This record gives sequence, C-alpha cells and structure tokens, in this order.
Amino acid sequence: MKNKLAILFSLFLSATYVALGQSHNYWTRSFNEESSLLSGSVVGGGAGPSAIYYNPASISEVKASKLSLNTSLFSLNFINIHNALGDHIDLGEAIGRVEPRFIAYMLKLKKYQTWSFEIAFLNNENVETEFLAAVDARENVLTGNPGDDRYVAYYQYYNKFKDEWIGIGASKKFGNRLFLGMSMFATIKTLKYQHSLDIQAYPLSDTMLVSDAGNSFHAAGYEELNYLSFTDYRLMWKFGIIYKWNYLSIGLMVTTPSVGVYSDRKSVQHKEQQSNITNPQTGLQMADYLITDFDTKRDVKVSFKTPFSVAAGLTYNFRDGRRIIFLSMEYFSGIDPYRMVEAEENPLLTAGTGGEKYSDWLTYVTGAKPVFNVALGYSWTLTEKLMLKAGLRTDFNYQKNLDFGQFAENVKIRKTNLDLYHFTCGLSWVIFGQDIITGVEYSFGRTANQTQFVNLSDPVEYNFMEHKALQGTRINNMTSTYNAIILYLGLSLNFGDKKK
Repeated sequence: MKNKLAILFSLFLSATYVALGQSHNYWTRSFNEESSLLSGSVVGGGAGPSAIYYNPASISEVKASKLSLNTSLFSLNFINIHNALGDHIDLGEAIGRVEPRFIAYMLKLKKYQTWSFEIAFLNNENVETEFLAAVDARENVLTGNPGDDRYVAYYQYYNKFKDEWIGIGASKKFGNRLFLGMSMFATIKTLKYQHSLDIQAYPLSDTMLVSDAGNSFHAAGYEELNYLSFTDYRLMWKFGIIYKWNYLSIGLMVTTPSVGVYSDRKSVQHKEQQSNITNPQTGLQMADYLITDFDTKRDVKVSFKTPFSVAAGLTYNFRDGRRIIFLSMEYFSGIDPYRMVEAEENPLLTAGTGGEKYSDWLTYVTGAKPVFNVALGYSWTLTEKLMLKAGLRTDFNYQKNLDFGQFAENVKIRKTNLDLYHFTCGLSWVIFGQDIITGVEYSFGRTANQTQFVNLSDPVEYNFMEHKALQGTRINNMTSTYNAIILYLGLSLNFGDKKK
C-alpha cells in the first residue's frame, strides 16, 4: 500500500492541467466527485473523502480505510468578452482538457476506534487564460497629417494561476453524536501574468511633416508592458464540529487566514513608452518618454493573503432512509486592498519625463470584498447499489466592483470578474464493494457594463482624460460571459468495508 500511495502521489504532482476559469471566486472548485455532485453542500456531513476540506470533523464518518482517486474526466470551457478592446473588438476562447483533480487516503485504525485520519493532495485552482488580438485599420489619428493613417495595435494577455494544497487531518468521535476535527494545509500558489499593448500609427500619404532632423517619416508609438511571476508557500488550518441527531446533523467549520512561509521564482516588470506624439490642442510635439523597471528574486516581496471564513451546514435524512437533503453556506471576510507584490524602484527608471517621480511602479495591488455563498444538495438511493446525487451553488466574485481606495491608480491583475453559478448531477455506483461515481457539472456566469480593457476602436493621438497616447476613452459597455461543462469520474477503494 505504501508503494501504491507513493506512485499515485508522484503522478498527481507531475500531472498538469489547465481550465479557463476565474481566480477571483472561492467556490469555483469542489472536491472529490462524491461532494462535487452535491455542489459542495457537505459541511454538515456526507463529504466522504473531501471531509478534510469541507469539515474535518466529518473524517470520523469513514467506516473503513479507503483510497480515493477522483478525476474531472473532461472539461469544456467557453469565455467571450464583448467590446473588450473597443466597440465590436471582442476577445474569446474555447478550451477542452483532461483534468486530474483529487487524491485522498482515509485511515481508520482498529486500535483507536474513536479516531480517524486523512491525508489529501488536491488542486484548489488551476487557471490558464491567454488572449491575442490585433487591430490593423485606416484611421485619421495623427494631428499633423490631413489624410488617413495606418493604425496598428497588438494586444496580449496571459494569466496562469495554480493553487495546490497538501493536507493532513484528524477527527475524534465523542459518543454517537459529537465529532471534532482539525486539518492543516500547506498551499503552493504560483502566478505568471503578462499584459502588453503595442500601438503604432503612421501616415499613408506622401504629405508628411518633416522633423527638425530632416527625416520625413513620422511614426507615433505607444507601448506598455506588465509582467509578474512568483510562487508563494503558505500554511492554513481548518477546525470543525458536527453534532448529530436521529435524522439531522449540523456542522460548523472555521478556516484561518493563511500564514506566509516562503516565496521564490519572483520577477516583476513594468514598462511604458511614448514617442512622436503631437498635442492635438496645440499642434506641438509632446515629450517622448520611457519609464521602465525590472526586479527579481530577493528584492521582490510577495504576500498573498487569504480570508478568514466560517461555514455552516446541515444534513437531513428522510425517514424512509433513501433521501437526504444537504445545505451549506460560507462567509468569507473581506481583505482591505493591499500590496500583493512590491519592489524598490530603480532611481534611473525614467527618461524624458522631466524628472517626475514615480512611486510604486513595481507594485501590484489586490484585495477582496466579503462574500457569502450558499450550496444545496440532494441524494436519493435508487437501489442498494445505485444513488442519484444533484446540487447547485452560488460562487460570487470577491473583486467585482471592489473599491481600491488609495490604491485605485496602482497596477492590478486584469480579470473579467464574474459571479458564477454551478449545477451538478450524477450517479454513485457500488461495484464489487467499491464506489464509482460519474456525473456532470454545468457552470455559467455573465456580467455587463464593465469598463473596457482598452479602447482601440476610437483612437485619438492623445487622450487627456486617461493620459494615454493612441487610444480612445474607455467606456462601460464590456460584457463577459462564461460557460463550462465538466464530466466527472471518481473511484474510491475501500479497505475493510463490508459493501458488496
């Protein structure tokens, strides 16, 4: 058994997968298919192998040692961002993946009947999003040219975020009604983010202004680049309690904020450049400038905060012994906007700005609003060996309309902040004494009236409202939609259980 666990653990750590999703939602994932098909509504009991995550007190519900290997067999994700880069300039992507998900071993020792233990390896989130777009148009942009200009813009967005958890947990049973439990997780959060925009505009006619240097070619340019990467190691704890009556059990679980341990693979870069831009109001050329800086490793400070949360749930068994209703809810505390990544600026970071000072140039900020989510599940035993499970849950975005206050002008990681809703349904089979679980999940979200990432559809030579060159003023007409279908396949190997 030790060899098998080592092999499975190695496979889990070496497997990678990506899914197009949102990293500003706490309940996007649910763990092991048994709880997934109930949409995670298992704080009051019935979590199975995912007890270490939802409520460690319910680890004691295990009747025998078992190894659980669960896989989201296939996921298909669609995202469309209408008017993201200006009117009728959209971003969109569809992606399908095979996804390993969750491994857990639950241990029940005959010598210590009131104690139960669990070790688990899970991926809380794995998001990879990439958008590439280009605009090549005839526009009258340049002030000094009476005719059309060629307007060329390249936009690139890349965001990869992984949040892997390794945990141990234990639960003790006090009589037949009271269960207490605790789990500890080491989390590994890895982020790689890049956002870049490169715009050029030049006249198409031979009638051009001649520069003082005598060069008849006049090309205006604007460029910006943001790059960030790090891996942050943290610790966190969960404490749970469950109390049971004949047909009802209630549970309460508290999750602590995480504590930073170590971070590495740190790099941060920020660049902005402008050249050959004429002031549309005066007709005079504006100053060219370059602001750029980069830092890495020990000089970069990383702090990825996570919230305090309280979850409560109940499980009600109907008197016929065949149907069960599950209800769970969780409150996540807010996190005041803060500097997630920061580094000292190089005193030589600017050129052509007239000595203007730039602070927090290598700082990325984030934060979170308080969030309250609810999940509802239903289980129906159709036969002795077949069970139907279904559920739904909310998954509200913790950065949607967040007020960053004093950090409003700082660099942030751009996201489409969507409230998501998840619906699940599937079957649990008992074959040769083992549990096999199959099912499907559908998720969707939509939000409208968001601010455009950039406006490339109505460019002007210089935008005084946003202090940006070769761009139009962004308006709030961006609409984002998200749809996903996930197929589940799970297997739990029971050791010593009497299922047949």
